[in-house]
Amino acid sequence: MNSVSYLPFLVYIAGVLIVVGFMVGVTYFLGNRHKDRETDLPYESGIQSTGDARVRFSAKFYLVAMLFVIFDLEVVFIFAWAIAGKDLGWTGYGVVGVFVVILVIGLIYEWRVGALDWISTDRKYIRMKEVQK
Repeated sequence: MNSVSYLPFLVYIAGVLIVVGFMVGVTYFLGNRHKDRETDLPYESGIQSTGDARVRFSAKFYLVAMLFVIFDLEVVFIFAWAIAGKDLGWTGYGVVGVFVVILVIGLIYEWRVGALDWISTDRKYIRMKEVQK
């Protein structure tokens, strides 16, 4: 058998329960008890909420968000390289250069396939026709 004393742990749990019970009891006795229609409405930053919270976003929003996460993670790797830059020498510089080139190629690819375009193809065609006039 292990001769570990559980007494400090039990005292700690009892102390936590006493503090929580005291806080709940005090707020129950001192708190306001009114139910008005205005108190049940959500109110944030001085603005009354209007409409539904379940707003549909365009799929392009999610695509740009995913691309941001992907290209934002490169900063973590480049930051780690920058901290160990002197120790890595020219080999590390070459590796991070290749890494950045691969990321730039990926960004150019995303740009060319239209993942970063927010204007639909029809509207873009109309706008280009207006510019050519």
